[in-house]
Amino acid sequence: MANNKYIQSIERSSMILDYIAKKGCAKLNEISNAMELKTSTTFGILQTLEHTGYISRTNGGLEYCLGLKCLSLGLSIKNKVGINNEIHELLVALVNEVNETAYFELKIGDRYYYLDVVVSTQSLKVVPEDDDYIDLPENSAVAKVFNNITDDFTYATDLEEVEEGLNCFAVPYRTGGILIGCVVMTGPSYRFNEKRIEYAYQVYLEIMKRMGLNCHIW
Repeated sequence: MANNKYIQSIERSSMILDYIAKKGCAKLNEISNAMELKTSTTFGILQTLEHTGYISRTNGGLEYCLGLKCLSLGLSIKNKVGINNEIHELLVALVNEVNETAYFELKIGDRYYYLDVVVSTQSLKVVPEDDDYIDLPENSAVAKVFNNITDDFTYATDLEEVEEGLNCFAVPYRTGGILIGCVVMTGPSYRFNEKRIEYAYQVYLEIMKRMGLNCHIW
């Protein structure tokens, strides 16, 4: 097995950015305690991130939030390159075989973001709203993925829990063992029932295998 070499300061910086992204804003002591780092170490990392534009201060300088550089990086995700091409190819293949609308969703703060959508060709189908950002309740399949993820997690379902007549399933999508988003399919409950959802999941696994993306599952 190859020996991986990680740079500790970069790993800590990314963990701090991720923590602040989830919290919205956070104070120095709160971040330090969550990261289990000395206050002086945390402060040094935050100072550097602030200097480079990835962190900014609010509430009279007492709290830290994400800076404009993070916004710039987030907006660049719209460029269809690299992993985005893989995701789009995966969604297209899913829709071709299952023929229900498929999404790839990220969690940004307390909201969810549609990175990509491929719409079903069925006459009765789910069509996404114009706004890429959405609010979802805790009982949605997507929220269940992000809130209850474990190593042996397969997929989550929402069987008319959010909207009557609509079923949904969501599968965690990992890179290097890290959850980055989830693949979602949704359709009318009379057609996209539990049996069909299980079929869709098996199709998903087969497509992942065919694309050589098995590492994204576990």
